[in-house]
Formats: sequence, C-alpha cells, structure tokens
Amino acid sequence: VRSQLSDLCSRLGMDIHSSCGSEMETFYKCICAGLFLQVATRLPIHLESQGTKKTPSSRSGTIPSRGHYKTKIGGKLVSVHPTSFMFGRNPAPKCVVYTDLLYTTKLYIRQVTQIREEWLKDIAPHIFDLEK
Repeated sequence: VRSQLSDLCSRLGMDIHSSCGSEMETFYKCICAGLFLQVATRLPIHLESQGTKKTPSSRSGTIPSRGHYKTKIGGKLVSVHPTSFMFGRNPAPKCVVYTDLLYTTKLYIRQVTQIREEWLKDIAPHIFDLEK
C-alpha cells in the first residue's frame, strides 16, 4: 500500500518526502478537513445520566462515566468504543472526529482523533457557521 501511495503521489507531482515534522496541528487539521462530517462533541457531565453507574463509595450513589458524545451531524448520542485509544481518557477530549460508527448494545465511535472545535468553522463554514 505504501509503495502504491508513493507512486500515486509522485505521478501527481507531490513531494513524497515532505513531512509535518513537529507541526502536528497541521496534520490534525488535515484529518479534521477529511472527516468534518463525522464530528462529535463531549456531553457535559450532567447530561450523561444514561451513562452513570452505581457505586457504594460515592456520596450521591452515582459517578458519571466518561466518553459520551453527541454527533454534530445527526445529533446521535454515542460513546467511545472500549477498543479505542481514547476510551477512558481522563479528561475526555471535548471534540473528536471518528471513522467508524458501530451499533451493538449502543452506538459507539471508533478510530477517534481529538480535534479543536474552533477548526470546524474554518474548515467547513457552510455547515458549522450556521450552528448556534
């Protein structure tokens, strides 16, 4: 696959030896630009009541689970899949892009990458400038 991509990029006149180097933000913005329709934002803890679990050690009897999100397009409630690197991350990223939407007992997102929500207005203003 790597040699195929290398050949394709060479035919298109792209420098196959260029790199983002230490500028990872540029790389993440590219990912965001390619997946801007698959963005989810973290729900505030008080809205995660579906994802709470009982525990004898907590004062109120519940502790919020982490990793609950709402998709920007479609408004679906999703959770980060347990096999994802971002699963259980503390603190959970505020905004992510994902490649897979998986339905088992609930909706999960996989192949998750953290982004900054403010990038969305620059990348896709025709969609995200309309949101309130």
